[in-house]
Amino acid sequence: MTTKHISPMEERIQKIHEESVVIDALGGFGFSYSDILAGGINATNVTLAVFACQGMDYSMNQIIRYYGLMEMAPDRVILVQEAQDILKAKQEGKLGIIFGFQNASPLGENVTLLSIFHKLGVRIIQLTYSEANALGCGCLEPTDTGLTSFGVQVVQGMNRLGLLVDLSHTGYRTSRDAIEVSEDPVTFTHANPLALKDSPRNRPDDLIRMVAERGGVMGLVPYTSFCKSAPGKRATLEDFIDQIDYVIQLVGVDHVGIGTDKFEGRTKEEHLLEFLNRYAKMMIPFEHRHVEGFSHIRHFPRITEGLLSRGYSDEDCGKIIGGNFYSLFQRVWKNPGF
Repeated sequence: MTTKHISPMEERIQKIHEESVVIDALGGFGFSYSDILAGGINATNVTLAVFACQGMDYSMNQIIRYYGLMEMAPDRVILVQEAQDILKAKQEGKLGIIFGFQNASPLGENVTLLSIFHKLGVRIIQLTYSEANALGCGCLEPTDTGLTSFGVQVVQGMNRLGLLVDLSHTGYRTSRDAIEVSEDPVTFTHANPLALKDSPRNRPDDLIRMVAERGGVMGLVPYTSFCKSAPGKRATLEDFIDQIDYVIQLVGVDHVGIGTDKFEGRTKEEHLLEFLNRYAKMMIPFEHRHVEGFSHIRHFPRITEGLLSRGYSDEDCGKIIGGNFYSLFQRVWKNPGF
């Protein structure tokens, strides 16, 4: 019987992951929990609603599916309702499932539903998904009119309950309004700096600074369309680490995390069916949607390796791969729910 040799770098990465809380701030999908766990991830933010047409009924069906998963695999997954549940998940070798919306559409125009969804376990809500809704404008709207009065009510309600405000897909003016209205720190769970890649989905320096100055965290995303790259080339993992470097130089290491936007387990057909007609100009080959070197969620430790190769300390790596988001969750999630 042969013993696999582990290099000093692999040993160091393994140690960092063992000693750190590893969080995917926007994994999107939690049903491939074995693969996510194999990537060394302790908790992932799953998406219960994306588009404006996905209202309360749709999100409730998604919640039912995840409760079913947790009932069928209690030894593998756990619902995260407070930050300490992530530590519990790590200690028990389970995947912590964080319920999140990428669109506030399930609320309709009823702010009272915030309390209901909070009790069911929702902990992160992205105000808009690219287009406008009752709260404000998304990043693809040609004119951003800012946060609506209903949007203000929702942000204030989220602060009261302890729900994290996500602005990853939100328009510029609506984002500024939300940051200023919110009494708690806010986040970009999955976005990159506009300064390195000109995409409406990326965030300008002033917004990144505003989020950081108020204690928030930006999750960088290894999604090809939003990463800098050589002309005509698919972005690489090194290109992605460049994004992390840039934001750290801009606002400091305490305000940076990772949101893979991986949706591990989703098929090519499901992906195309959902996005092709909406964002045809932004579509790239399914197999290349993430940067070269990060084609599977099991490759998550390669991010840690890339950070170490750039000279980041073990402590800073631990912050980036999850520690900063864990601290943010501790600060914002005030109430455990039921």
